[in-house]
Amino acid sequence: METYRLNSKLNDNDKEYLITTSNDISMGTISSEIYIDGFLADYIKFPHPERIKAEEVLSLVKTTHGEKKKEIETLLSVYHEVINSGIAEKMYALGLAFFYKRFYLESRQLFYNATSIKENYYEACYYLSKTELALGNIQKAVEFAQIAVNQRPSYADYRNNLGEAFMAGKMYKKASLEFERAININLYYSDAYFNYGLVLLLNALNNSNRELFSNFLSKSFDYFTKASLIYPGYKIASFERGLKALKNKDLKRAYELFRNVYENKNEHYRRKYASYYMKSALLPQNITEQAVWDRIYFLKEEINNNPTYVDLYAELARCYLEQGKIFWEKGIAQYKKTLDVNPDLVRLKSYIESAEDVLKTIDMVMNEVNEQGY
Repeated sequence: METYRLNSKLNDNDKEYLITTSNDISMGTISSEIYIDGFLADYIKFPHPERIKAEEVLSLVKTTHGEKKKEIETLLSVYHEVINSGIAEKMYALGLAFFYKRFYLESRQLFYNATSIKENYYEACYYLSKTELALGNIQKAVEFAQIAVNQRPSYADYRNNLGEAFMAGKMYKKASLEFERAININLYYSDAYFNYGLVLLLNALNNSNRELFSNFLSKSFDYFTKASLIYPGYKIASFERGLKALKNKDLKRAYELFRNVYENKNEHYRRKYASYYMKSALLPQNITEQAVWDRIYFLKEEINNNPTYVDLYAELARCYLEQGKIFWEKGIAQYKKTLDVNPDLVRLKSYIESAEDVLKTIDMVMNEVNEQGY
């Protein structure tokens, strides 16, 4: 079987976007990567059936490449529309889509514009901090993380994010305090425990703050263990090797392994929800029933992990409203089909009209909720 490779280039925002799609004969997979100015931003990989004809593989490569190219074209087109809209909420929603696809320069601009338009937009400040951190701009990451924390000091996620920014800036004592505060807010916050373990190792490796040296080996071991008990997804091969290295007091190796575990978890999270943010930002009117169910399930899990994060509750409420709208629309469509089958059911016409009036009210409420960001 041959190896097929397709390449497409798009130029926008003074940047080059390269989409490349190919099949891997040995692995039996199709993959598509997106490079921005030569740096890998996003990718997908999926297996194809073992028994498949060469022309079918070529067709899969072409279809995958076409879909990915169309996705990026649409994303960039909507970017220009939204950036000029003057609507902070739209910028924030699209910024999430860009952030989870690792289009960080675009997401930064969207979040920044949103904070300029809407006063005290703490959600956008939070993601602006995460974006700056991903770009390596530590001072800016700390600045925006601090703004978000000042506005919502009881949000464990915001505390943890500020701690990560401090940790990246080698401010290990400040980082440890934020991770401790996040844990005090939510005793079941796995990321905060894991980060606490990381910062203790980094502090020791850099011979930094002596206050953090006390029993740091046993403490870090305890924090990593607690994190894995709360979130079993941490328990990959690198995690077990990290614990072994920690027992052997090989701090550098332990840190490298645990950092790999944390980055693996974050990448899993990014890839899992990138498609959701894409759909909700680009085609909110076409959100599928399954996409809403997936988001509801995710939000419930996040609330269990972070029960004081009010944004999660508000977004879950929006999802339930969106779900209700989908089912209401389905009900109306089903009644119309019923009338098509039996036109003599004339009373259904008034029911359909009444249901459509209610749907207009639901649409109005949903629009207001989305515009206000609640």
